[in-house]
Amino acid sequence: MDVSGKTDKFVIIGAGPSGLAAAKVFKERGIPFDCLEREGDIGGLWNPATNTGVVYDTTFLVSSRKFTAFEDFPFPDDYPTYPSHKQVLSYLRDYAREFGIDQSIELNADVEEATRIDGGWRVKVKGESHPRFYRGLIMANGHHHIPRRPDIPGEFTGETMHSRDYRSVSQLAGKRVVVLGAGNSACDIVVDATSVAKSVHQSMRRGYYFVPKFMLGKPMDGLIHFFEKFPVPRSIRNRLYTRWHRIFVGKNENFGLPAPDYLIMDTHPTMNTVLPQLVAHGRIDIKPDVTEFDGKIVRFSDGSEVEADLVVFATGFEISLPFIDNSLVFDKDGKPILFMNVFHPEYDDFFAVGLIQANGSIWRLADDQSRLIAAYLIAKDKGDPKAEWFADLKREGSDHKSYKGYVQSERHRLEANYFSYRRLAKRLLKKFGRFATETMSGEKLPSPEDRAAAVEHRREMASHAQGETVSSGRG
Repeated sequence: MDVSGKTDKFVIIGAGPSGLAAAKVFKERGIPFDCLEREGDIGGLWNPATNTGVVYDTTFLVSSRKFTAFEDFPFPDDYPTYPSHKQVLSYLRDYAREFGIDQSIELNADVEEATRIDGGWRVKVKGESHPRFYRGLIMANGHHHIPRRPDIPGEFTGETMHSRDYRSVSQLAGKRVVVLGAGNSACDIVVDATSVAKSVHQSMRRGYYFVPKFMLGKPMDGLIHFFEKFPVPRSIRNRLYTRWHRIFVGKNENFGLPAPDYLIMDTHPTMNTVLPQLVAHGRIDIKPDVTEFDGKIVRFSDGSEVEADLVVFATGFEISLPFIDNSLVFDKDGKPILFMNVFHPEYDDFFAVGLIQANGSIWRLADDQSRLIAAYLIAKDKGDPKAEWFADLKREGSDHKSYKGYVQSERHRLEANYFSYRRLAKRLLKKFGRFATETMSGEKLPSPEDRAAAVEHRREMASHAQGETVSSGRG
């Protein structure tokens, strides 16, 4: 490769769901790229066999199959409404094969450093004697790598664990367990502990809304998708959803949970059907903030204390991008500067995919983001005025209503409203015109709906052929 930095290739870093989405879009659009994956396999967070994977035995999707899958590649019909992590990883492998990107991914390619230079990027891959040079860089490596632990006075002499290292209920069996946190992973671990632990205590900083996975016999996200079709201002929608939650789920106080002091859309929801019921049954003891450790004693802000064998920190992750200059992404206060969490306000050779938290499918957002990047790059390559229009737009940075109104916390630093974000992405793609639906050479692409229909048709044919083979064999 030309060490001057002149190359037509982009580099996509990461082969989890976001990296796969970017690679698929770049491949179908005819944009040359390398996809570098640090681990020895794809799947990112969903692959427990790698150092990146964070799933545990009881991990299932918190959003339903229908509204999580990439729109051009639905989950198989025989998958349950909420697939397991094993089914998700199988799906991601099938996705990579379907779009021919499995052969375009370099495994065990650990990017140690990526530096922006005149004319592109210099990328140092661990174990390689010479750096690589690329025209541009797409960061899709995720942000769930460095566990965050609160600074609590004292020393706990029992066992401690971050939720990242949780794999099986056997780690909880026979122990007095305290779990810090009330996000999805924290609540999964707490629920798991009730079946095997001696005692279970959950520390919550504030009241949370616990949203069931089903309501009125339907997946919850399906109902939300239906109501989001209607143009209602966020403030009114927020009050309506909060009221509906109180009617159909009930007040937190009725279960023995602390009441939230905010509306339901002001935070990232916790999807858990059974936790409030287990609290009401006395199987989970809810506690406020932990204020001190003293040997095996855990003390809380209300003056109470418990003796514990294991403390689980389900307290999230530090947002760290170890191989690049973080000022490309965050300002001095740690707030994102990227337009739509994707586009640098100034540079046209640096993009992020999947650097976002939302109340919906991150995979679909990653696909939207990748399609916007491709549309912009193709328009720019053709010298079309739409590239200039978008360059002016992305100079606005991250100031958009999709990110407004959330409780100020580390958990919400990358938070965006899924529905508002997607509406913006679709409007922008529409404004790109043909550049949103054509390859670099001008070839028209099938719509996501047509491609999804083709995938399902092939599956039906394969299932039918397999059935005939089995029937013939019996004969």
